[in-house]
Amino acid sequence: MKPGFVLLLVTFLALSAQAVAQPAGPPAEPRELIYCADRMTPEEREAYRARMRAALTLEERQAIRAAHRSEMQARAAGQPGVSCEPPGRQWRGGRDK
Repeated sequence: MKPGFVLLLVTFLALSAQAVAQPAGPPAEPRELIYCADRMTPEEREAYRARMRAALTLEERQAIRAAHRSEMQARAAGQPGVSCEPPGRQWRGGRDK
């Protein structure tokens, strides 16, 4: 191998490793699961996320979650056979088999 080629290869590998090590932008916030999201329209989900992003304190976010949970439970209560609890989360009286 020629020394110029080796130098070029080492430089390329160093730059590639540096590019991979640096994130492209600000770190993404993990998305939280929205209670009863399957009973909401896409617009309602986006509005909920916007309210959560606008909340400045943990207490504000907890209040938003509590109000949302109450609203979704009231909505589900108005529809017979509808529940916001995910399947498999109900108590079965013992170990899962």
